Amino acid sequence: MSFLRKPLYQVWLPRDFYDDASRRWPVILFLHGAGERGGDNLVQLTVGLAPHLPQLKPPAVVVFPQCPAGQLWTAQPQLDRAIAALDDARSEFKLDDDRTSLTGISMGGAGAWALAAAHPDRWSAVAPICGWMEPIQPLPDVPYRIFHGDMDPVIDVEQSRRMAKHLGKRAEYTELEGVNHNSWDPAYRDTDLVAWLVAQRRR
Repeated sequence: MSFLRKPLYQVWLPRDFYDDASRRWPVILFLHGAGERGGDNLVQLTVGLAPHLPQLKPPAVVVFPQCPAGQLWTAQPQLDRAIAALDDARSEFKLDDDRTSLTGISMGGAGAWALAAAHPDRWSAVAPICGWMEPIQPLPDVPYRIFHGDMDPVIDVEQSRRMAKHLGKRAEYTELEGVNHNSWDPAYRDTDLVAWLVAQRRR
């Protein structure tokens, strides 16, 4: 398993990625939070999903684009940037279009909601963590898992509650008791979220 640095993003490959040239791999697109914005194409690996990959070892490719400083994932140019990174990875690595999931944290959680709405035919599953969506837009008919700390002082937990209520049976909502803004570490580390993302297949 390793990270490879590409012009638009970083990509994590499982240890046995090159063992079977015919295998098509699930892919997870991860959108980082506001604190990891920039132009170094490195800091997006320091918070969120990437630090947990050595322990989780998911049988999937994970794509990590970076949002420029001062920008938001919810803006159209940055949604385009995220999709461009995913498409670039698709052009180089054998990825399974029917097992393409999306997750993000905080600003990236909002980006995950926005990207799901903007490209509804791309995803097998979506997992926003402590994100928001204003206003609520039509979303694809895929399974969702939503996480939020009930003590979050940055993004009101009500944002995730209302999204879970809006989605109804399509969403599994986990509210983490006593957890502040960092709900991503327990979500990625202490639940089966990543394995669940890998297992989902587009209908």
